[in-house]
Amino acid sequence: MERSKVIVHMYVSIDGKIDGPHSSNLSGAYYADELFNLSNADGNGRKTIQMYAASGHADLSKYATARIEYEDWIPEIESATWSVAFDRKGKCLWTNNYFEYNQHKMHAIEVVTKQASKAYLAFLQAMNIPYIIGGEEDFDLNEVLVKLKKYFAINTLAVCGGAIIDGLFLKQQLVDEISLVIAPHVNGNPNEKSAFDTLGEYVSDTFAIKAVKKLTDGGVHLIFKRQ
Repeated sequence: MERSKVIVHMYVSIDGKIDGPHSSNLSGAYYADELFNLSNADGNGRKTIQMYAASGHADLSKYATARIEYEDWIPEIESATWSVAFDRKGKCLWTNNYFEYNQHKMHAIEVVTKQASKAYLAFLQAMNIPYIIGGEEDFDLNEVLVKLKKYFAINTLAVCGGAIIDGLFLKQQLVDEISLVIAPHVNGNPNEKSAFDTLGEYVSDTFAIKAVKKLTDGGVHLIFKRQ
């Protein structure tokens, strides 16, 4: 395959919610460990990255005069694990060039569009964070996946949310497998999102069960493969 394989890997309640009190169950620890069995790279949307890894503050004005073209910037970096941020407009203000998760230092990769300012791209270079120009105003995810495999040898990308970036991969017909770790808990909160949000667009895709594993706390791990 020319591109990275995509596995959407999510931790949900029985009724499919991705946030809520179920996150305290032991199945959550299994979910975190299983990520690194599935892949050495995870992908997250801008809001998720800002919440957990890039909520800092930076003065981008000092980079305003940077002479930068809208081209991929791939410095020579080696990392055992990667954290790929899908950040259309360049809003994630990293304080480190890695996302520390489950005792792994996952080196950051930014995927932006030409909506991101050149000052932001200069900021990423100063932070030694490689970036891919993934489209004009929205992402061409197939092209991005080809580049992730080419530049970083990411054979499998585990897309871990939020719901909107999961939905975008689904809309572009690029989800190869779905991995759901289901906590033994019902959320019931109508305001919480489920694993996929396609922003009102109808998507028809078919997946068949590939693997089932019962977890020690009563949860279950399901893996579906696209037909």
